[in-house]
Amino acid sequence: MNIALHLIEKAAQEGRLAHLLLFHGGSGPERRKAGLEIARRINCTSGQDAPCGHCLSCKKILSGNHPDVEVVKPAKASIGIEQILDWQERVYRKHYEGNYKVFILEEADKLTIPAANALLKVIEEPPERTLIVLSAQNAEVLLPTIQSRAQAVYFPFRGEEEWLKSLEESLDPWEAREAFRLSSHNPELAYEILTLGVEKVKEWVRGFEQAVEEGDFLKLFPLFPLEKKEAELYLHILALGIAQKHQVNPQAMLAVGKAIEQIQMQANPRLVIEGLALKIFR
Repeated sequence: MNIALHLIEKAAQEGRLAHLLLFHGGSGPERRKAGLEIARRINCTSGQDAPCGHCLSCKKILSGNHPDVEVVKPAKASIGIEQILDWQERVYRKHYEGNYKVFILEEADKLTIPAANALLKVIEEPPERTLIVLSAQNAEVLLPTIQSRAQAVYFPFRGEEEWLKSLEESLDPWEAREAFRLSSHNPELAYEILTLGVEKVKEWVRGFEQAVEEGDFLKLFPLFPLEKKEAELYLHILALGIAQKHQVNPQAMLAVGKAIEQIQMQANPRLVIEGLALKIFR
């Protein structure tokens, strides 16, 4: 049992829930599921201690159609100030039908500094009956001023079987296992692979490795165009692949690490990956 999460659920039941929660560790789907469970708990109209799952409010939350419950995902490779300002406007709107407005901000560790400062203004003066859940793999990169205002819940990493059970039933079990293997048992990365498509990821990585192995720069061209989020994911997979080889190439590891940093700093994915290939060719 996750004691910290249990205490938050108890606080929600007793009407003394903090307005800002920080869910970190584990996997994105697990954190989202926990956030939506709390959203159901504080908006359920059945009068029971636990969410009934049958009232109109519970059903809308489960289907993703409740007007007062929103899951916010990064619009780009990072969460910029424009997205937070747009979200901020929705935060201060009146409630439609729920007891509480609930916002789950996924991948909060990808907030830019300006976006984090804009978020901080909302946290310091939150609207009444509004719950904000920050969901992040790595909480340490968040501003200390945000961390200090949040009630944190750490989700430990799960093993493969536990992680598989946490996924939606509609997902293909074989693909999920392949994603978990490709991620070197990192649930967060595995879910990103699964979302993008296991075969698409494997095909891209094979294409890049073949171009490098044959020293054929022209074979890189079919790998583009490429979104920044995709590029970052592919580079993480390349880094894991290099690390798993018996003879680790320190220069290659360093080059991939540098490329990931450049992508995170909004560099052009094509230029970064072409530059990475040239370094590995040498």
